[in-house]
Amino acid sequence: MNRIKIKEKAKEIVKEKWKSFWGGYLIILAISLLSAVAIEILFNENSIMYSVLTLVASFFTMTLTVGFYSYVLKMVRNEKYDREDIFKYVGAVLPIATISILAFLLTFLWSILFVIPGIIAALGYTMVYLIYIDREEMLPMEYLTESKELMQGYKWNYFVFNLSFIGWILFSVITLGLGLIFVIPYITIADTLYYDELKKIKEKE
Repeated sequence: MNRIKIKEKAKEIVKEKWKSFWGGYLIILAISLLSAVAIEILFNENSIMYSVLTLVASFFTMTLTVGFYSYVLKMVRNEKYDREDIFKYVGAVLPIATISILAFLLTFLWSILFVIPGIIAALGYTMVYLIYIDREEMLPMEYLTESKELMQGYKWNYFVFNLSFIGWILFSVITLGLGLIFVIPYITIADTLYYDELKKIKEKE
């Protein structure tokens, strides 16, 4: 896995498709913010309705996030993409929520033992949503298994890959958040490229 090459390619894509990325990303931010504000205004935070609607809103936002991953995946694959892709999985709340809950529970259970096993488990389940986008026909638990198999032998590599962005995150802090305009698309696109590259490697194996 050539991490440097992936990051260089990510920078090229960001320069070319920066506006497209933020055009999609801001949709999710706006919807998430508006729904949170609406719930906050209409319901008391101690009420049952507040808790229920907050949970529903979080699951709805999750479907938009998966849709955004699909949007970015098409972007890095140089396929035709549209902002409508972001809403593609709105009707798939149940499978996406189930995948998320299973990943959380399994990671939590491993974390109860020790912190390190929890981190390893979390790394193993990193690619579940991207796998879901590529293969929608599987059962929720199968996505977790598929992600673990995909990450087999590459967890440490991926961990180091993520650590390499610390400098950029510090840059964002120093610039009082302005650096995030570049850093968010850069890290997101690089992460998606990593998945795509890893998938190709595993298919050859």
